[in-house]
Formats: sequence, structure tokens, C-alpha cells
Amino acid sequence: MDLKKIAESVYGLTLAEAEELARRLGHPAYRGRQLLEWLYRHQLTEFDQAKTLPADLRKKISETHTARALELLEANRSSNGESTKFLYRTHDGRLLETVLISQQGRETVCVSTQLGCKMGCVFCASGKGKFGRNLSSGEIVEQVAGVTRTTGRRVSNIVYMGMGEPLDNFEATMKSLDILQAPWGFGIGSRRITVSTSGITPKMVEFVRRHEGRVRLSVSLHSSSDKTRTELMPINKRYNLPELIKTLTEINRTLKREITFEFTLIDGINDSREEAETLAKISKPLAAKINLIPYNPIREMDFKTPSKAKVESFQKILEAHGLRVTVRQTAGRDINAACGQLRLDREKDLPAA
Repeated sequence: MDLKKIAESVYGLTLAEAEELARRLGHPAYRGRQLLEWLYRHQLTEFDQAKTLPADLRKKISETHTARALELLEANRSSNGESTKFLYRTHDGRLLETVLISQQGRETVCVSTQLGCKMGCVFCASGKGKFGRNLSSGEIVEQVAGVTRTTGRRVSNIVYMGMGEPLDNFEATMKSLDILQAPWGFGIGSRRITVSTSGITPKMVEFVRRHEGRVRLSVSLHSSSDKTRTELMPINKRYNLPELIKTLTEINRTLKREITFEFTLIDGINDSREEAETLAKISKPLAAKINLIPYNPIREMDFKTPSKAKVESFQKILEAHGLRVTVRQTAGRDINAACGQLRLDREKDLPAA
């Protein structure tokens, strides 16, 4: 497929922008709404598919915009059928991974917000290669459209937990959230969308205020020790654990929003009783929910996944303090689609776009 190199993706358009585009091209504003219906309800890939739009308008839009900024290269399904990893190529020849998780009656799309990641968490594959660039809001939204188009399944949930730090690509993330929630967009309920962050504290507060707490916030904690968290997550040097807890306290008490902690359990690193007790001490005042994630192996690290007994012991300590705890069901490990396994290192093996 010949992807346009310069044209802007229509999947990044809001209603106001689509209406303005229609007016600028000499047509009534309502044509912009019609265009969005074809985009977000029918996931069009060619403008000629939008039969309710006049032919000359379709032609004019195609001169400045593209309806397909991502080229699907592969769709690999896990052996148990619960995960499918989609490999896309962007207009500038980079690779992008998106995952569909089909569990417990939900169809959840895990979207990426960056090509690579700057955060450098040692247990995560996404930050091991060279950082590429931020994704546009259209590229983020088109991942959801592409999965829907390919599978024919109606997406029920969205998690911003793919490659990249969503709050490091703040404006594109915020705009994509508006499109996914809007009635003229995908119409996905805000409580069915979760944005995960490694802890960029100023942006966390801005995010919650701009979305009035409707979209769920998930914080990658991964250690209740400031020293260990710094070793696992370099961002802790800039926004340390005390500052993170202070920010979360403000979000919880002042803004009255629920907090969820993501906690990857690594054998012998952060799975001790002391870690669990300290995590409980941090979480209880925040009434935080805790998602425990048994470590998913990556080739660069010799970390090990804790035994089932260790995970259960850690969980019981937290529950003894009255905390809500879930253990994340590993999905897609056999196709490197599980949490922490998405990466960009296949670019060198692909032919030029």
C-alpha cells in the first residue's frame, strides 16, 4: 500500500475541525459530521466509501488528508485466542504495535502513544531501543479503528498501556481521548478507558482536571521503596516516590478520584513481605486498587517471574489490610504481546515502505 507521506490523518479530526474543513472546502458544516460518521462508525479507509458526501468534497479532502495513515502488516493471535497483536507501519516507515485482549466478555484495545519510550523502565521492552517519535492523535485513534475493521468486533474498553508514556505525549493523548469518548466519535464510556502513567506528576494533575476524573488513571508503581523504584524506573529520579504520593493524595482528596496502582512483581526484587507491607501503607490512605502483574520476560534482562505461591502470598498480605487487589491475567505472552513486551526492534527486518 502506498501510504501518503505528508497528508494528515482524518482520524484525528474533532467535530469542530471536521465542520470547519467542510466549510473551507465550500460545503455546509453538516458534511463534516457526515464524514465523522463514516470514520468512527464505519472505519473507512478510502474517501470514496463515504457515499453520502459529494464527489468533489471527497476529492478535495483526499488532496490534504489520508484515511489510512497506518498499514497493517501482521495480526498474530495467541494460542489461547485471548490476545491478538497487530503490527502496523506508519507513514514514515516506522513500526507500531497494538494489542486486542479478549477476556471476560470484554474486547479491550491496548493502544500505543509513542514509537518507543523515553522512560527506560528496566523490565519493559518498549524502552530498550532508540526512541522514535510521538504518535499523532489520529495515529492513536486509528489503532482502535484498525482493530475494529480487521476483527469485526465492537471494542468495549481502551487502555493506554502500549508503547510509550501517554502523558509524555500529552496533547495528542488528550485529543484522542476526546474523540474516543464523544458521541460523534466512538462513543466509548469514559469509565471504560484507562490511561496508565509512570508518574509524571504535573501532567497527572492536569490530566485529571481536564477530564474531570471521568477517565480512569492508573499509576505504574512497581515498588514501594524509593531506592528500588529508582533502580527499576529512572523517572523516579525526577519525580520521586514521596512527590508521587503527595500528588496522588491531592488527586484523591481534593479531586475525589480513584487511584489504581500497577505493580509488576519480579522474583527477588520487589516481591518481599516488606514490599507488600509498605505498599499497603501507601495504598490504604488513598483507597487505591492494586493490580499485580507477574513479570513477563524480555530477552535483555534475566529477571524471573515469581512463583504462583509468592504472588498469592503478596496478594494476601495486601488483602489483609482491606485493599482491593487483582492479579492481572497474563495475555499474549507467547506472541510477546503481554504487559511490558511491546517493542520496535523488527524495523530493520522489513522492506522499505
